[in-house]
Amino acid sequence: MGMDVYGLNPQLVGEKPVAPDWKTATQEEKDVYFKAQDAFEENNPGYYFRANIWAWTPIHVLCDLAIKVAGAPLSTEGWGDNSGNGLDTQLKCDILADALDLFLILNNTNAKEDDDSVYICFGIWVYGNGTFVSSKLSKKLDKDYPPGTIMYNGVVAEDGELVFPAHGVTIGYVREFVKFLRSCGGFEIC
Repeated sequence: MGMDVYGLNPQLVGEKPVAPDWKTATQEEKDVYFKAQDAFEENNPGYYFRANIWAWTPIHVLCDLAIKVAGAPLSTEGWGDNSGNGLDTQLKCDILADALDLFLILNNTNAKEDDDSVYICFGIWVYGNGTFVSSKLSKKLDKDYPPGTIMYNGVVAEDGELVFPAHGVTIGYVREFVKFLRSCGGFEIC
């Protein structure tokens, strides 16, 4: 599961590719379409932003923290599901983008490079290879790192393995969301 975030009035460059008839299209025609769609989205960052639930949840939390730090008059109520909530104007999106930029600057001692990650503890832990840790180990980790704890690295668990909160996002992906915000014209989460 994830979040599909669509710009309400994105600044567009070029024409959106037209999908082929999926019933009759050859694999080559489908591949050409997907390549053109990827190029369209790359050239139009305010059109669409996607995030799986493991990455969206930290983005949502970071938005809440950035809004609080900046004292911005915004709400993220309803952003935890695909019900069409979001921000309805470019001005609000610019305020959020500025707040996120400020938050990233103020927080740059912990995570500053695009490949640095931010993790939010929600009681679900994974090993470095992405497999989930046992519920027994999760309960022990939750005592040291209760839900809501923000982390920037994994921890060595009692079994000697490096573990991470399952909800994490790279700083680079947060910056991609900021780029989306700056040209989406408002957005809704579907």
